[in-house]
Amino acid sequence: MKSELISVSRYSANDMDYAYEKIKDLLKIISDLENTFEGRKFTLDGHSLGSVGEVIAAYHYDIDLYPPSVKTHDGITKDGRNVQVKITQ
Repeated sequence: MKSELISVSRYSANDMDYAYEKIKDLLKIISDLENTFEGRKFTLDGHSLGSVGEVIAAYHYDIDLYPPSVKTHDGITKDGRNVQVKITQ
């Protein structure tokens, strides 16, 4: 067993709507910074982007997530398959 699972039931449709709005805000800020500082990239990456992908995948694919930083897998499906979530900007 891989540590305590984070149940997908914690995420509601309202949580997802909130997340989408905040992600749009982040992307707007990134765009504004890149327009102001020509030639500089302000990418959303690392842990933030990974966490975004995990919570969206958990909600849409009914995945129970493992705690952050568990090696190899990010969660488990209802039929017992371990999964790894990947996202790119």
